[in-house]
Amino acid sequence: MQSKLIIMFVSCLLTLNPFNGIAKAAEQDRGIGIYIDQDLFVPFSNEDRDYTMGVAFEFFWEKDKGLYPLDNAVRKVSEWLGMQDSEKNLVYSFMLGTIAYTPDDLADPNPIYNDRPYASLIYLSNKRVRANDRRALAAEVLVGILGTGVAEAVQSTLHSWLRSATDKDTPVDPKGWSHQISDGGELTFRVRLTNSLLHPTLSSEGSWDVATTWGASVGYQTNLQAGFAARAGNIKSPFWSLPYDPVNRGNFIPSSARNEWYFWAAARAHLVIYDALLQGQFRHSDVTYSSDQIERFIYDGAIGLTLGYHGSQLTLAANVKSPEFKLTDRNQVWGSIDYIYHF
Repeated sequence: MQSKLIIMFVSCLLTLNPFNGIAKAAEQDRGIGIYIDQDLFVPFSNEDRDYTMGVAFEFFWEKDKGLYPLDNAVRKVSEWLGMQDSEKNLVYSFMLGTIAYTPDDLADPNPIYNDRPYASLIYLSNKRVRANDRRALAAEVLVGILGTGVAEAVQSTLHSWLRSATDKDTPVDPKGWSHQISDGGELTFRVRLTNSLLHPTLSSEGSWDVATTWGASVGYQTNLQAGFAARAGNIKSPFWSLPYDPVNRGNFIPSSARNEWYFWAAARAHLVIYDALLQGQFRHSDVTYSSDQIERFIYDGAIGLTLGYHGSQLTLAANVKSPEFKLTDRNQVWGSIDYIYHF
């Protein structure tokens, strides 16, 4: 039933994506993006739990002028999904990143069975976006490793720095990383397809715009998504370049450099079918939750300010996400600082 639901949704995505008759193609130069998520970035909300940190580096060049390690796999997925003329109007990127999740009590060295498990992922992803001024269809392939020691080392080092800077005994070093999902390392993957549409009746070129997005993911996170994004300001970039949640791969890929500024807001709803970061994967994990203990409907959103000048773009954002499993009712809050430099 779940697989049939995903197949039907993907078919709908492709059916509702006609590119014919729209001439303005996507533009892309080359550059690098540095994206940092941290709950420290939001005042009065640093609770160091749930989604506690994420860091990613995104690289992009014109086709045949840069390295795209998984592009053959993405191209095959794109063709299988029906992205006809898949070599036209394309922008590309690949990303190296890591994310980490923790329970509330970091001082407890024992397995914690009434809070979310420790979980971490190191990943490499490639993305192709076939885009023009009205529509964008994206295919992404991600490969990664769950359960490494990188997140523990980074979190412990950061906490040590904070204790030295503030001359306090907190934040404590996390003691329970040995109980994380797939501790010791396990290979994982994800394939994602998203379709975004700009709504001209709700937009004024250069001043504001509104777009909707829907998509499907299969892999360590299997879910269906739908959402919207709105911008207002002095807008020069295409709607599909809005930097919403880039570490976790929102509906986003860098476009050419622009001198611009805009405020933005975005939100998504997810129908969750499977999440290895809560339920575990094939390898044994000390703490996991069954399918009836996870929340099936998850919501996330963000507000932000994006500033572009010459070859640089800076984004500051505050993010929130609803609870992901049923044993706690707390929302997740974190801030983002994202910087893109165009060569």
